[in-house]
Amino acid sequence: MGTQQEGIFLPGLARAFEGVDTRGDLSTLQFAKACEAILPVFDRLGAVFAFAKSELIAKRESLEQASSRLPTLNAVVAADKKAGTVTTKNSCSRNLHRLLSSISFISSLLQNLAADKACTLHTATASAYSSTMAPMHNFFVRTAVKGGMYTLPTRAGFLQSIGETEESARVHSAKFISASNTIVQKAETLFAGTSMPKSDTTWTG
Repeated sequence: MGTQQEGIFLPGLARAFEGVDTRGDLSTLQFAKACEAILPVFDRLGAVFAFAKSELIAKRESLEQASSRLPTLNAVVAADKKAGTVTTKNSCSRNLHRLLSSISFISSLLQNLAADKACTLHTATASAYSSTMAPMHNFFVRTAVKGGMYTLPTRAGFLQSIGETEESARVHSAKFISASNTIVQKAETLFAGTSMPKSDTTWTG
C-alpha cells in the first residue's frame, strides 16, 4: 500500500464514540474526550474548515473543564436552564449543541461517501454541511464555506490522507456512524423545545 497506513484514523474515531456509555445519562468527560477524536478530520478537509476546528477545540475544552462539577450532559443543560444561559454564547450548553452539529456533520459526510462511490468529496461535504452545521451559521460563514469547498481534496486524496481504501472506509465508517448517531440522538433530547440562535459574528458560534 506504499505510504498509506490503512486504518489509522477511522477505527480510532469509531472506538472513541463506542467508548461513550449510552446506558444512562451521558458522561460529560467521556463525551468531551470522544469529541477530541473528530478534530483531525477537519485537517483532512483543508483550510476551509480550519475555523471549525479552532471553534471545536475551545468548545470541547469548555465541557472537559466543566466535567468535574457537571458530570453528565443532563447536568450541563440543567445548570444552564436554571441560570437562563442555555442559548448564551459560550455557555456549556450552547457549546454542547455546536459539538453535536459537528459530530453530525462528520457522520453525514461519511454516510454520503459510503452510499455512492461516484460521490465526490465536494458533493458529500456540501450536502453534509447544509444539513448539519449551516443552520447554525450566519450568511457570511455559509458564503465563505461554500466558496472554500472548491479547495477540498479529491475523494481519493481524502481517503489516502486518512489511511483508508474504499472498502475499509465503508466498514470503519459504519461503526462510527452507528455509535455517534446514538449519542447525538440521545443528547439532542436535552434541547427539546429550545431554539438555538445562529452565530452572531463572522467566524464564531
